[in-house]
Amino acid sequence: MRAKTTLSITSARKNIFSIAEEVQENGVYYTLTERGYPKAVVLSAKKFELLLSDKKGEFKLSDGAERRYASQLFAKTLIIRDESRVVYLSGDNQRTKEQEEGLVRAQLYVELIEKYKYPLGLVELGRYVKVGPKDGRRYIEADVIVNCERGNVKMIFEVSAFSDFEEKADSVVCDLFDLADSLSWMKKPEYLIHFSRNCGKNEIKEKVMVIDCAKFNTFFAWKKAGRPAENKIPKFQD
Repeated sequence: MRAKTTLSITSARKNIFSIAEEVQENGVYYTLTERGYPKAVVLSAKKFELLLSDKKGEFKLSDGAERRYASQLFAKTLIIRDESRVVYLSGDNQRTKEQEEGLVRAQLYVELIEKYKYPLGLVELGRYVKVGPKDGRRYIEADVIVNCERGNVKMIFEVSAFSDFEEKADSVVCDLFDLADSLSWMKKPEYLIHFSRNCGKNEIKEKVMVIDCAKFNTFFAWKKAGRPAENKIPKFQD
């Protein structure tokens, strides 16, 4: 019996029910890839619980603590509801920029619910969206999407590593406008937001670029206007 099988996320989506049954067998799990790179792992709930209780430390808390909490699993991050902590599923001591972005994305997800008071059902974490021409094959992952109660997209977030925020700003905002065009249903999104955070020992620093989508239809119109942006995430309003 194969202990490990590698599949693309697209292939896994078509066979998710059979995969869910296969991973119940002892030692079987699936590695899901995106563009040839590992993205997520599917394994049985029983095996996952064993990994969480393993004392060898495969799962590390971002604050270095050894406590465990009830959680939700999203790709490589484990989001927990106790004091907005986030567990990263990695045994590496050295954190890559991809891991940093994953942690910031997860922390943002928690804060939108706990600090900004958006209902849990309105906040999405990581949705792949087809952008551009109908016959094209370009997809962008929207890091976080906040919907309104009528089902329209209210805010779209893209996350960058703290050190890359300024350098990547134009390319990120360009992607945000492409996402806005594709996600517009009955109404355009209200805000496009580029976000990052750096958690030091004594303070938390954030970089936030909030673009009013009602004022600008395209990236080029926003750029021509001098790249205007606010720095506060809007709170939920009943």
